[in-house]
Amino acid sequence: MEIRKFELKQKLLSFINVPSSFLLTTASLLISLTFPLSPILAQDETSLEQTSLDETSLEQTSLDETSLEQTSLEQTSLEQTSLDQVTPPQQLYVKGRQQLSTGQLQEALESFQKYLELKRNIGDRYQEGVALYFIGWVHDELGQYQLARSFFEQSLAIDRELGDRTGEGSTLNNLGLTYSNLGDDQKSLEFYQQALAIYREVSNRGYEGRTLHNLGNIYYKLGQDNQSLDSYQQALDIYREILDNSQNNSLVSQADQGTLLNSLGLVHHRLGNHEQEQLSYQQALTIAKEVSDRISMGMLLNNLGIAYHRLGKYQQALEFHQQALVIHREVGSLAGEAFTFRAIGAALAAQNQPELAIIFHKQAVNVYQSLGQDVTKLSQEKLSEEQKQSYKLNLDNAYLSLSELLQQQKRVQSAQLVLNLFPVPEQKDDLSNQDKTQTRVHEKIPYLPEEEQIKAGYEAILQQQLSLREQLNQLITIPIAERTPVQQDRILEFRQKEQQLTQEFLQFLNSSKVKKLVTQLRE
Repeated sequence: MEIRKFELKQKLLSFINVPSSFLLTTASLLISLTFPLSPILAQDETSLEQTSLDETSLEQTSLDETSLEQTSLEQTSLEQTSLDQVTPPQQLYVKGRQQLSTGQLQEALESFQKYLELKRNIGDRYQEGVALYFIGWVHDELGQYQLARSFFEQSLAIDRELGDRTGEGSTLNNLGLTYSNLGDDQKSLEFYQQALAIYREVSNRGYEGRTLHNLGNIYYKLGQDNQSLDSYQQALDIYREILDNSQNNSLVSQADQGTLLNSLGLVHHRLGNHEQEQLSYQQALTIAKEVSDRISMGMLLNNLGIAYHRLGKYQQALEFHQQALVIHREVGSLAGEAFTFRAIGAALAAQNQPELAIIFHKQAVNVYQSLGQDVTKLSQEKLSEEQKQSYKLNLDNAYLSLSELLQQQKRVQSAQLVLNLFPVPEQKDDLSNQDKTQTRVHEKIPYLPEEEQIKAGYEAILQQQLSLREQLNQLITIPIAERTPVQQDRILEFRQKEQQLTQEFLQFLNSSKVKKLVTQLRE
């Protein structure tokens, strides 16, 4: 679970893993349950749909200042900064930042290396530290964590030499992230604790809250759930304090609060605080809707569905998963789609509807097969080791759950076909190797004629929902102040229709037509 990355001074403060979509990949926040006939459902949406959060506004603080006072260059989004607006030395820095934000990592590395050489030659220790910091960051992005650690440590030494406490806190945070990436969460915890002490010393509430959030994530990974809950709650109090103050809310965004609420939901889940879990997800979902973050909405709806499933409230779980399915299909998230099909199948199996559950599990496996056929869909994503493990876990359980269901229904040949498609260990361990992966993706699980009819029925409703969402999106992009009364009425009408179609989807699964087809499947 990581949050990334925002600016302090001329340095970026990294946080344990959050995507442009504010949840998740924590993201990759994982929520794993044991379902009937489905060994583990792990929240994998964040595994594949997340990109790092690289905020482009640069907040500059002079060496003897602890408040966030911004210069015109650092206040301006770097993507909008023309190189002819700055001096030649600054051009290297701005160019490197622009390259970093657009994923041109090797080019960014070259720019920051030149910037480092330039600043060393003129004896500018502060900017030398900044250059070392960004070189470390690029190496971290490249997965070269040992190199990243080395450069961050050099930057840290300069921070301490110059007495730059806020810069020191920023570098300590990045060292915490790097050690987490190296698998040393205990060392990561130590660095975050040092950073927290500094932010409290200099009364920087925004970064104190963010560091507490990071600490909560590390405690979560270490299985220290009470400490995680305490850190998250302290962070939430600070976030809300800042967001309530209009003069300070640039330090923390609504998206940050949404990420944190999702984190709280996950730790409440572990602790068995089910009401608090649901409340946290609901609050996070409200924020996701406010900021129009569809990917996060899809993930949160699935989290809510899982929470209700765990309480045995399967119909409510299905409603949340069905809404999530529309979103994942809309935004093109095949991984989210596959996960949601599995979740729907698990809820149906728990209601003793194995025939229907098999159809949705088949769809999940077939979507994973599609993902395998286009491995670039995976390799284009920046996946941490944790995210890769989440993907592999969901991949494994998709195949195993379907096979188990088929065997229980005495459909042995179909179950064997699923197992024949099951990825072998070497394929699961290398998601970027297309040659290995191609060996298992030439086939998909076939549907029986009755299954095809049921699938066609609910897919038709899903298409209606997607068409409606397309029309709705056209209207909600119009600023509220510019909408006509007719347009506003249409938005309300479309939202009501969305709810009706969700119910139609679920009613179809319980319709006499489907029951007749299920009876035929049993024969």
